[in-house]
Amino acid sequence: METTPTGSGDHPGEGTPHREAAAPSGDPLEEVLGRLAAIEAGPSARTVIAQILAAALLAVTRTASVRDPLPETAPGSAEEALAVLAGIDHLRASLAAVEATWQVSAEQRIRRDDAARGVEAEKQGRGAGQEIALARRISPAASSLSQAKARRLVQDMPGTVDTLWAGAMTAQQASAVATALDGASAETCRRIDDAIREHPETLHGKGCRRLQADIRAMVQRLEPETARERAERAARARHVRMTPLDDGMARVTAVLRGIDAVALMHSLRTRAESLRAAGEKTSASALEADLLVEDVLRGPQSAQGEPGEARTPRRPRPRPGLDVGIVITDTALLGREDDAETAQLEGYGTLPAHIVRTTLLGQPPGSLRDREEDHPDEVVSAFYRRLYTHPRTGDLVGMESRSRAFPAGLARMLRWRDTTCRTPWCNATIRHHDHVIPHHRGGPTSFANGQGLCIRCNLLKELGLWILAPLTGTAPARDIDTTGTTDAEPTTRAASRPPVPPDPGTPPRAWSWTSPHGATGISPTPPLITPGPDPTSVTGEDPDAPDPPASAPPP
Repeated sequence: METTPTGSGDHPGEGTPHREAAAPSGDPLEEVLGRLAAIEAGPSARTVIAQILAAALLAVTRTASVRDPLPETAPGSAEEALAVLAGIDHLRASLAAVEATWQVSAEQRIRRDDAARGVEAEKQGRGAGQEIALARRISPAASSLSQAKARRLVQDMPGTVDTLWAGAMTAQQASAVATALDGASAETCRRIDDAIREHPETLHGKGCRRLQADIRAMVQRLEPETARERAERAARARHVRMTPLDDGMARVTAVLRGIDAVALMHSLRTRAESLRAAGEKTSASALEADLLVEDVLRGPQSAQGEPGEARTPRRPRPRPGLDVGIVITDTALLGREDDAETAQLEGYGTLPAHIVRTTLLGQPPGSLRDREEDHPDEVVSAFYRRLYTHPRTGDLVGMESRSRAFPAGLARMLRWRDTTCRTPWCNATIRHHDHVIPHHRGGPTSFANGQGLCIRCNLLKELGLWILAPLTGTAPARDIDTTGTTDAEPTTRAASRPPVPPDPGTPPRAWSWTSPHGATGISPTPPLITPGPDPTSVTGEDPDAPDPPASAPPP
């Protein structure tokens, strides 16, 4: 379906849709209606298009969060701008209701196709989340959570879906309600759904955190007999995660038992305030972070010191035996102080090389000069492994093994290269090392044919006929069936061709992924270190060539 131009182009389609609309030369609604009449699509597709258009019409004519809807505002007025923003939010809510319905429909249709292909009953539909994630361009984990919430809303809470469609609640509120009802019975979901449908005004002005607290309180009243079971299930889901941030920083989040979390924060806060009272100038929040790191890397006894002593937390060096993977050039680590150099930190990604240098010296990142008195000599606890990369491309020297399992060194190279799961849109931590072309179909155990995947993606990649094709940027890639095993005959001609193992030392530029039902995505092969500027890229000359004689004519 084509969109209506809102820019200043001379012909339909030449405008810029996301910019503020200029005065149109004709009626844009008539142009859209003319294009709709020319659409050739089946009844089902036309119904979906009609739903989307109806949602847009409802959003601008019955906008909930402004006094005057868009058709009743003056052109160029502030009221018009607010009506547009409110209408977009209303439309987002309506489309969220449509999307939830179609997520459930897609899952049911994939399950039905699996049954028709003779897939075992317990495996039917297990790959739906992976395909839906690829089609929606989000991570499989996010898609899985979204599917669970969509299933709960569509199957058990139709009144809430209608309220969402009407714009009486936001998409964020609907997500919060579905999340708060995780683990609740279908009967509880229906009773809360009735309350939302009968009294949607209770949602007005209520943020997601407050709304979730209200929903959980209702669940507690409706299901007191399952409270202990819910608490035990929630406790089993405790975890710690890291999210990379800018400038060499990261956010570590921990889901803990509430009592443990409160006690942890109270301890950190008390010790930080004690240090501040003793004259420490660092902010209390930064001191809390330093104390947490020191407790984990050195142990609480060494961090606390003598009883009654308030001492400033030091920049701790890792305990002996703690293995942290860093890929960095020798010049960045030991040579010139070049702040343009970068390094790769395993599990994190790219960060400035100077942060690695200062951290190994025991200094806080961003130190402007070495201060030897701040980091006296200690027992050596950092070990270096030399892995050479191409100075311009950043490619690591390839490795190949005759074994089926990836050797430790090769597996580490894959983790350092890929950083996170290589499935398109997935950002999960690498847990498995996968043969792109399966080993039983001739795929080598090599740097080029290997990729790092999370557990979920590696297991679900074996469900259905997933096709991976190398993209080299030169010749058209040949499709590769990554499974080699299916309960039905291959459904595509490409899947029946024998795989073409890539060069074991040269990974392709990217892998193209295609799901069994046609969702597609690209997974680029990242360089281990972002290469620096090529001295010959501007002039095209050899930087090591001798200077021309003074009498030589200019080029």
